[in-house]
Amino acid sequence: MQTQKAFTDIFCSQEFTGALENQIICLSVINTVLAITAILGNTLILIALHKEISLHRPSKVLIRNLVASDLCVGFAELAMVAQWISILQERWQICHYFFLAHNMISISSTLVSSSALTAISVDRLLALLLGLRYRQVVTLRRVYVVTVAFWVLGAGNTIIFMWKPVVVIMVSSTNITVCLITSTFCYTTIFFKLRKQQTLVHNSPPEQGNQTMSLNISRYRKTVSTSLWLQLALLFCYLPFLLMTQFAHQQFEKKVSSAFYLAMYSTITLLFFNSTLNPILYCWKIKELRRVVLGILRRRQM
Repeated sequence: MQTQKAFTDIFCSQEFTGALENQIICLSVINTVLAITAILGNTLILIALHKEISLHRPSKVLIRNLVASDLCVGFAELAMVAQWISILQERWQICHYFFLAHNMISISSTLVSSSALTAISVDRLLALLLGLRYRQVVTLRRVYVVTVAFWVLGAGNTIIFMWKPVVVIMVSSTNITVCLITSTFCYTTIFFKLRKQQTLVHNSPPEQGNQTMSLNISRYRKTVSTSLWLQLALLFCYLPFLLMTQFAHQQFEKKVSSAFYLAMYSTITLLFFNSTLNPILYCWKIKELRRVVLGILRRRQM
């Protein structure tokens, strides 16, 4: 198994990066733009969440953790850009430091992002299944315990990365895969449950109780739609990286090529793009949040 130093030498090496100067410059420009937009966008969303109080508090905690992890990804991108600049300047020791920094931040952040989105999908399923008991089961304290566990696991992975980087990459990809499977199960179950409830409402007499149920289902659909869009965005951005890691272990055991280096960092760039995309989805799908964000921007322009 490769040590951390041997692993770092693969990505901070003249042998693998010497023929990729133009591609590295292009990736640096793209990731600089994505990093700035991710940091500004997620900072704005965090401020808006602090001001907006109409959202259910446990749900807001989960969204805040997702936003915070996306904010950290922005800083990981800046560290990755600094790594590429050091490569272009052939400062290999500095490259090692920035490589280590961006991986430690991104490993923890992506684990929290995927776990938080999975927790949101589970939260939406519990809201549907538990009904009136939902607020008794999904308490603010329990949500805090779950989110702290996400960050502790993320921090644990970054520590292990110092000694067994390949193992951590494979574990992280497995974790993301499990999260995607869990979320898919939750949203599939929600779809069939909502379809069944909608059929019962249409087949029942038009009484006041049924109208209230229809209204609640409509409101619930909006929250599920928001979380589902976030999940689809994560799937779009993370799937190429997951596929790439299936070949990564084999590549690390033999001679790594420049083509592999470029392909790996292209999928990582797409993965990081998710942190820029999410704030746009928040403003598009959550009307209350969009109103607060626009209010903040108007005050900034005055």
